[in-house]
This record gives sequence, C-alpha cells and structure tokens, in this order.
Amino acid sequence: MLFPASEAVVAVINRLISESARPAHLPRLALAAGIPPEHRVMVVIPAMLTDATSTQALVHRLRLHHLANPERHAQFALLTDWADADSATLPSDAGLLDDARQQIDALNARHPPCFSPGLDELTATMPAPPRFVLLHRARRYSETERRWIGWERKRGKLEQLITVLAETSACSSTSAASPFIDLGTASCIAADTRYLVTLDSDTQLPPGRLRDLVGVAAHPQNQPQLDPSGRTVTSGYAILQPLIVTPLPSPKDFTHYHGLFAGQCGIDPYSAATSEVYQDVFGEGTFTGKGLLQV
Repeated sequence: MLFPASEAVVAVINRLISESARPAHLPRLALAAGIPPEHRVMVVIPAMLTDATSTQALVHRLRLHHLANPERHAQFALLTDWADADSATLPSDAGLLDDARQQIDALNARHPPCFSPGLDELTATMPAPPRFVLLHRARRYSETERRWIGWERKRGKLEQLITVLAETSACSSTSAASPFIDLGTASCIAADTRYLVTLDSDTQLPPGRLRDLVGVAAHPQNQPQLDPSGRTVTSGYAILQPLIVTPLPSPKDFTHYHGLFAGQCGIDPYSAATSEVYQDVFGEGTFTGKGLLQV
C-alpha cells in the first residue's frame, strides 16, 4: 500500500507548494503591428506520411493555423517522416511525398506570402519565402530498433530543424548537407527564423495566440542568457509552454467517467496562473512537446 499512499502524499505536497507559491506573470510585448521580421517564427506539425487521407488532414490543419494567425513574418511547415520500414525505401514512398508536396504548393498558390517590394532595396531583390513548406526526411537505419526509421523520430526532427534554422542566413532550399529532402520552393526555409512553435497534429492554435506567444518570448527580460559553457540557461527562458486545455465535449460525448478524469468542463474564464511545482519553484518544467523553442 506504500505506492498508492506515496502518490497521495506527493499530490498533497505539490498542491500545498503550488497554493503557497505566488504566480509570476511573464512580461510581454504587445506587438500591435504584428510579429516583426526580427522575431520571425515557424509553426511546425511533426507528423508521418502514411496515406493520402491523413496527409490531407495535416495540410488542412496547417491552413487553419494560418487563417487563425495570419502573420506576415510567420511560416507554417509540415515536419514529416515516412513510416518505419524494413528497408530504406518502399514503393509507396514517392507517391506519398509527391502528394504532400502538391498539396503544399496548392496552399501557397491560394495564400501567397505578403511581400512589399518597396520596403527597401535589399528586400526587393530577395525572394519572398513561401508561407507553407514541407520538410521531409529520409529513413536511417536504427541499430536499436533494427528498422529503417526517421532519426530519433519527433525529437530528432525538431533537433535537426533547429540546427538548420540556426544556420540559415538566406531564404533557400535545403542544402545537400541538410537532413531534409530538397523539394525546391516547397522546402524553402525563411532566413533568420528566431522561434519555432511545435504543435501536435490535433492541437489547435486559437486566433491571436501565435502573436501572444512570440510577444512573451520577444520581451528582453525573457531572453535566455547562457553560462560561459553555453550549455545552461542561467536566466530567461529558452522554451515557453503555454496552457494546454481540452476542448469542451459535446453533450453526446459527456459521461460521468469523463467528468471524473477530464477535469472541469464548461466555461472557465479564471484559470489558475500556476503550472507545475518545478516551474513555480525553480523556473523549470517538463516539456510535453507543444510550445515555443528559442532557436
């Protein structure tokens, strides 16, 4: 009985600490005119190309993110792998990738990037980056899995993308050394992208939330400062994780089980400003795969 008892004790102690610790509201910039170019952001959905139906749903979700947050200096990307396989390639791989690329091209034709040639001479001579991009990786053999997979799966995709963003100084397609397949304009990454917002395929991005999130990260007091080794953040934040809530269930889906385990249902205009104990006390938390990363 020690194991269930310990869970109760930990929950009570965590609740007491959270109730006694004062919430720290992070300062933010209003960004009334939109996200500026020096705080360019990329919104990515890590996913897998498995069939045409799921690809269409991913592209639709990407378009919804743009329609809810139509920022001029924001790029929206699908960060994809093929499914695990016993060989480096499968006969269906080329068709799946070509279908995804065509859908991204159709999105860019429907929603072209906002570009003002008269902004300055330098900008006028540079190609405007596409609003939607497809970043796809080939499989690599994994000794531990004994299969051909995308390197380190979701975490590996984000790690490699951050490296590419940090080294991209001009809008261009992925290079030969890049882990992503060169798809021409469809894989053209915008230069000087400072923030990366990663979302799951079923995560919504409500209107205006992208600007709010970048506004918090862009504030000077929240900028991450590193120690002399360059490996530890001593102040500020390199990762921002916003509040994630469950959508309200429809009446036909609500059950007593749902009420017991899914938390409060209904309109909640006064959500608690605290998060988890480690975040409240030490300024550090557990990253759950959805949030903003400082490149």
